[in-house]
Amino acid sequence: MEYVNLYRQMRLILIYDLPVQDEMERKVYSRFHRDITRLGFYMLQYSVYSKVIQNDTSLKQYLFRVERIVPKKGNIIVLKVTEKQYQEMIYLRGEKNKFDILVGGKEFVVFGGDRNDEFKNRE
Repeated sequence: MEYVNLYRQMRLILIYDLPVQDEMERKVYSRFHRDITRLGFYMLQYSVYSKVIQNDTSLKQYLFRVERIVPKKGNIIVLKVTEKQYQEMIYLRGEKNKFDILVGGKEFVVFGGDRNDEFKNRE
């Protein structure tokens, strides 16, 4: 089994806000969504997608690919974070005293529990 250094891997977080007022804008939105999923991005939540990349060379390649499919209207943000930073992401949901921590990697692992217990353990 090959050892992979998780701290060298990075995540691209792609956040977008595209207009969908008329039929043409909805087509552009659908095409962009289809194209980013074909590039290997997966949804974290609506209009927020993520992709694992291995190094800065991969970063440049994917930025180039995303730039080629950017629609003329709307806003797109691409954020690079380390795998370690990504693993520190906390996902809060609306249920009282419930939370999940999304742990990085190629698949999500969801942990649940009492919010107060977890924050006590982090200190």
